[in-house]
Amino acid sequence: MSMTAAPAPPISAAGLAKSPPIDLPMRHFVSAAVAFWIFAAALAGGTGRFFGFDFQAKWVLGLVHIMTLGWITMTMFGAIIQLSAVLWETPVAWPGAVRGAWWAFTLGLIGFVAELWSGGSRYWIPAALLFGAVVVYLACFVRTMAAAPRLDWTARHLAVSVSCLAAVVTLGFLMAWDRDRGVLFRDTTGALIAHVHLALVGWVTLTVVGVSYRLVSMFALSHIESKTPGRLALALACAGLGGLALDGLFFGRRLMPLWAGLLAGAYLSYAWQMRAIFSARHRRIDPALAYTLLALVGGALWTVLGVLLACGMLPEESHVFAAYIYACLIGWATPFILGQIHKIVPFLVWLHIFGRRPWSAEKPPPKMTDLASERLAWAEFFAVAPAVLLGVAGFLAESRLVLEAGSLFLLAGATLYVSNTAFTLSFLVREGGWTGTSSRS
Repeated sequence: MSMTAAPAPPISAAGLAKSPPIDLPMRHFVSAAVAFWIFAAALAGGTGRFFGFDFQAKWVLGLVHIMTLGWITMTMFGAIIQLSAVLWETPVAWPGAVRGAWWAFTLGLIGFVAELWSGGSRYWIPAALLFGAVVVYLACFVRTMAAAPRLDWTARHLAVSVSCLAAVVTLGFLMAWDRDRGVLFRDTTGALIAHVHLALVGWVTLTVVGVSYRLVSMFALSHIESKTPGRLALALACAGLGGLALDGLFFGRRLMPLWAGLLAGAYLSYAWQMRAIFSARHRRIDPALAYTLLALVGGALWTVLGVLLACGMLPEESHVFAAYIYACLIGWATPFILGQIHKIVPFLVWLHIFGRRPWSAEKPPPKMTDLASERLAWAEFFAVAPAVLLGVAGFLAESRLVLEAGSLFLLAGATLYVSNTAFTLSFLVREGGWTGTSSRS
């Protein structure tokens, strides 16, 4: 495999000129940060509810959806909205519709969780609002990509991931409607397995993987010529996910070890591609890159648990399922998101406030790094890292004490993250920059 080390290609001026109004990505990042803190606080205050539950446990389901929809999906929506302009040099389609979808998504999530936690049975109504919001997002994303003059490697991953998201919300809405009816899904466990993996592998992981190729290379000042391992990873992930979903929905889960093996091979190929990117880097390990390395460790842990479960080497019990999902959400997706957001949010704020103002050598603008605290970012990292290991260990050992320790570390990390994000956004407040104008308007 030939590799040539060189700085990552810069973001073009044309891309920056088409950046969306800053309120579009920021409203997603802010609401996602709130959801992350709520999840961490609720987990710390209710660890006992995660032992001995089944998938009818409405409190657990509500909290998991705060994490998957409120924290992870909301962050990804904000990132795609921004990256579509910067990477593909085309403005996001229908920004007014995106704002409306954000309101519908937020209200739908609040209503869905509230209905679950209150013991209500009409959670399919806010689920329908969530479904409609996601449809609008998907339409905007597809229209944006269709208008792009070119689609890069990252866009190919996002095209697959948004297709999986469409399948996730469709299947999720049907499951919510059928929950008390039992008409559509005879094998409810198989349907749940398909739904969970379309979300965790298809939507979350393929988005993370696709974005990581571009952002990690950019932040590490790294460039590689060969993308063969990454292409293999995408092919194996699609084959494994497609087989797993169809097997879970229609064929009685007969070949789960095969699909798990394909997905494990996809992760190994991705890890090899990331190894090449890190080997060619021209920048020290900062919190963003440290978080990426932590995500790779968490992803490996998640993959191992998945293979052991599929092969029957771990019991199919609720605490093992919880460890598996926790390893994905907290060990894999969350560290990656935290690392990239620590770069994206200060960049957007700096560009919006100072990038459009004239300045001189006598009165230069602040550095981009001055808009966030690296000390706080490192403190977050050293709180989140033990939260990953303690959380997985706590679930596997069915130890409430260990899980509580991990949840407290996670709450500390979430609190520090919210504080650091608030510090960055305070520049917008002080400068009067929270307006719906483009960063280059």
